[in-house]
Amino acid sequence: METSQLHPWAVIRGLLLELKSHEVPKVVDQAGLKINWKLKEDENYSEKYKIAAYRTRIDDAYDALSEDAKLRVSYIITRELVSRDYGEKLAIALSDIGWRIDGGKLKPDNESICELFFPQQTQHDAYVEFRKILQLAKASITIVDPYLDQNLFTLLTTAIRSNMAIQLLTAKCPSDFKLEAQHWLNQNSGVTLEVRSTKDFHDRFIIIDNTQCWHIGCSIKDAGRKVFMVSVMEDAANRLALLDQITKTWQIANKIL
Repeated sequence: METSQLHPWAVIRGLLLELKSHEVPKVVDQAGLKINWKLKEDENYSEKYKIAAYRTRIDDAYDALSEDAKLRVSYIITRELVSRDYGEKLAIALSDIGWRIDGGKLKPDNESICELFFPQQTQHDAYVEFRKILQLAKASITIVDPYLDQNLFTLLTTAIRSNMAIQLLTAKCPSDFKLEAQHWLNQNSGVTLEVRSTKDFHDRFIIIDNTQCWHIGCSIKDAGRKVFMVSVMEDAANRLALLDQITKTWQIANKIL
């Protein structure tokens, strides 16, 4: 993501500061930014002075965040602004930089924006986005997730193609996972499916056609229950290192199917 050109924060903060001064702290607090809202006497003179003081404090707190945290703050404040009837105005302003408001939530509308944020209790949104990622695959899908369950097969069914190769690398799965995997494979005879176990991985990844790598902030089976993020690994060196590690681990992992 080209932060200087496409990051939505500048637009979001601009509309945030159009709120009444007593509303700004309420919105920002929802995003978890730690700010001292107590104003000095000269800052508390008028609405204009209050907003100016808040702007500096918000900017300082925001600039101190990591890139992932900045995006989370942007998503949460967008949600709060939409709930205060700023949705239409925000959508118009964001559309020019590759973002949109969908169902009251901030979403990327430009392929070069490669991070997705999911608030708590967004299981369906997470499922839909995972489905989109898997459906990009033409030849192969590799999923690294220490805690897979049978729900994955419903997701995979939406993305399979003839002669597709699927590899699942996990650490712990339900006792009948192997049996269900075999039944799924028998029903989808045009694909190959292999499942192996290892404890080498903590994080979760989806690999599409051995080229595109997605980092997942939670297990696929739990996606959307709690706050998490999905992001593309854009750095070529990191992608190659990950693919190499998966290959090495796969070769020595215990075969399940």
